[in-house]
Amino acid sequence: MTADHRVLSQLDQAMRRVQAIAPLPPEALDLNAGYALQRQGLALRQALGEQLSGWKIAFAGSAAQRRFGIDEPVYGGLTDQMCVQPNTAVALSRLIQPKLEIEVAIVLGRSLAPGEYSDEEILDAIAEVAPAFEIADCRWQGWTFGVGAFLADNAAAGLYCLGPRIAFDPVKHANVAYRLECTGALCGEGDTEGREDPPLTNLCWLIRRLLADRQPVEAGQVVLSGALLAPMDIQPATYRLHMFGTELALLFTTDKTAV
Repeated sequence: MTADHRVLSQLDQAMRRVQAIAPLPPEALDLNAGYALQRQGLALRQALGEQLSGWKIAFAGSAAQRRFGIDEPVYGGLTDQMCVQPNTAVALSRLIQPKLEIEVAIVLGRSLAPGEYSDEEILDAIAEVAPAFEIADCRWQGWTFGVGAFLADNAAAGLYCLGPRIAFDPVKHANVAYRLECTGALCGEGDTEGREDPPLTNLCWLIRRLLADRQPVEAGQVVLSGALLAPMDIQPATYRLHMFGTELALLFTTDKTAV
């Protein structure tokens, strides 16, 4: 078994056993090797019947990039089996060491063939936006990793949940306000105005990077545009995200019979 196959096997076992594995030395995998393993891992999931449903963006801020010695964000893949429905219950027992992130979900309305696109052309391909939860779930113990190991772990993509979809307006949705509550208590709020990593800028970066990496950019795919608040530990409770004049609710529970 090659070193690459060993890493993929360990990550697969971690997911199946719902148990974190010992982290790799930071120098074990570089960025390119991490992306290569990510692609292999996604191909294996698709071979087992999962459908590629979109992409997530991570490390969009400059502080995270400096920490990992990179100069741009990174991405991971989403599949249909990662998607959970709003207003349902998610059993924490199905997750390893989850963290909750709130994001803007961007839904593409048309496919983009390889080529050069302006920001306006990329934004014109957006059909809808929606409030979203990402349940990031790292398979490396203690969330300890170098950038290559993070990418091999598919950028810690665990589950995601989309709220009501709203027709995209490039002017209205250039700035997005958000408010997160847990059992009625405020967990965080703000808006995207003035951010160094606004959702639409992140999307344009992602589309160009995917096309450069020969990854599919297809109508119907969902893009999670990057965390708007710091990732937080998840409590057994109901979380409610207010965004776009709508609400997205999701219950996390210790009941093992939940979804």
